Amino acid sequence: MKIICALCALLPFVVLAAPGAVTPQSLHASIQASGAVKAIQELDEKGMKTVSNGIAGATAEWLTLLPEMAPGLDAGNAENVVIALATALPENPPAVLSAINAPGAAGLKGIDKVCSMPFRDMDDPALARYYRKTEPALKKIGKKATPCRDKLKLAMGVLQLGAQAEQNYTLNRRKLTPDLVWKAINKDGVDKLADAISDQQRQNIGDGISSGSREWLFVADTLAQTKNPQMHSMLTVSLASALTQNPCDVLKVSPADFDIGILCGMPFPNADNAALKLYYQKTQSALKKIRRRGEACLDVLEQEYSVLSK
Repeated sequence: MKIICALCALLPFVVLAAPGAVTPQSLHASIQASGAVKAIQELDEKGMKTVSNGIAGATAEWLTLLPEMAPGLDAGNAENVVIALATALPENPPAVLSAINAPGAAGLKGIDKVCSMPFRDMDDPALARYYRKTEPALKKIGKKATPCRDKLKLAMGVLQLGAQAEQNYTLNRRKLTPDLVWKAINKDGVDKLADAISDQQRQNIGDGISSGSREWLFVADTLAQTKNPQMHSMLTVSLASALTQNPCDVLKVSPADFDIGILCGMPFPNADNAALKLYYQKTQSALKKIRRRGEACLDVLEQEYSVLSK
């Protein structure tokens, strides 16, 4: 029994004495003894993950070891190391640049992509956040970082062009919805959207607003900020059309940007008298239903119709 207890007492020390996780020092020793290819081949999946995580964490010891490791990294491991280097770049730019520019690292497959955001699983917003973090970090260290910074800017430019092309395709090929218009506004701003869309797209937005849908009226409220005269004219006509459907919400749309004397004065220059009369009847009825909230608009409508009736 005493012997068994003694063995039990020693067991924790036996476990602790087992080979531990790979370290920069142990991997360096292995490379020196066996060469990079064999040393890397002897690492299991967990060991290789430790290496990648150490590099991604911008640990100086792991980054310094890169030129020694490079000849032993196959395509799959090389890709993971390149991504780890890119992850470390904004955290420790001098150390990363020193590692990737070392002569021994030149043979690492994909080493030229470290500065080009090589993240296969990142979406566009995440890549944009990475760029905003990395570009200033590279700028701080001056001329040494210029080649890397130029590659980063080029990658971001390609990303932006792709996003713009996708957005244009979406706006051109799919039925416009408030959600699609919101995405375009959030990405480019009101004026850029107003200047970029086609006449047909502008008309489609106008048709949506004319329906009186609250979702479209929220869009109209934001688009009202535009300095584009064509867009502003379309908004006025579309909101006037929507008065027959939803006068209460229409009159809440950016009142500072729309003159009630125009909005409620039947601003339809191409409509004939019959169409204007029908519009007057529908809009008068709709405005009366909201009582005091529609009185000012109703007064303008009545005055305009009285002129039309003469």
